[in-house]
Amino acid sequence: MLGEIRGEVRFKEPLSFHTSLRIGGPADIFVVPQDVDDIRHALMFAEREQLPVSVIGGGNNMLVKDRGVRGVVLRLEGCLGRAEFHGEEAIAGAGVSLSAFIREAAAINLGGIECLVGIPATIGGALAMNAGTTDGWIGDFVSAVYFLHPDGTLGEFKPGTAAFTYRHFNMPVGAVLIGCRMRLHRRAMAEIQKEMKQRLKVKKSAQPLALASAGCVWKNPPGDVATRMIEKCGLKGKRINGAEISSKHANFIVNRGGASSSDIVALMDLTRERVQAQFSVTLEHEIRIIGE
Repeated sequence: MLGEIRGEVRFKEPLSFHTSLRIGGPADIFVVPQDVDDIRHALMFAEREQLPVSVIGGGNNMLVKDRGVRGVVLRLEGCLGRAEFHGEEAIAGAGVSLSAFIREAAAINLGGIECLVGIPATIGGALAMNAGTTDGWIGDFVSAVYFLHPDGTLGEFKPGTAAFTYRHFNMPVGAVLIGCRMRLHRRAMAEIQKEMKQRLKVKKSAQPLALASAGCVWKNPPGDVATRMIEKCGLKGKRINGAEISSKHANFIVNRGGASSSDIVALMDLTRERVQAQFSVTLEHEIRIIGE
């Protein structure tokens, strides 16, 4: 079945090449599908061989452990990379860059999703993590999600109120997100671009965008902000080898060069322990951690 895949199939592929942290051991079988049929072949192969399947998009909100990932890793960035616009609705493939999608919509005077600008994700990754800010989440704009189930059948899911929660989407077990339908609205391109520029300026001033990172590490606990708690613990700028709790934004851990997954995990453990001791709050990580 792997031989039927028209895209790329690689063995022992270092995942440090495919994550924004530039960290991670090898994937046993790394598949870059060309289309839905390739994904179907990969899923059927994994099911026949009883192998686990992991799906990554742009690898932005993710930490891959140093020994890598067993089974099959599907990389969807570059696959399912088209968006179509129909009136004030859009259908976007899981591999579409979220930033590119927002720009493409703006070019035809469609907006409403400017709150998502600057989030480094594919549409699939943004859906899986319900990416967003306090101004809005991607789940707020989604009217339908499309899946490929492990047996290769297609499915459509119309999210209810409980489908998208804070930093999470309750998707069917074992299914692969292949796209979604979103609601937009008419807005002048100049207005959209002005708001995008303002939001990007704020992000650039507040976040360590010039360094390798995986975005925010921790979810905000109810009634508080993780960044504030980490700062109060005096952990801003704390380093373990090449890994550092950013001195610019305490909810980012950056790779200053040569950091390992173990270094990142050690900083996370230290942060969790200090915040628990000082605030009696157990932080929950936002980044996805895979591998062994």
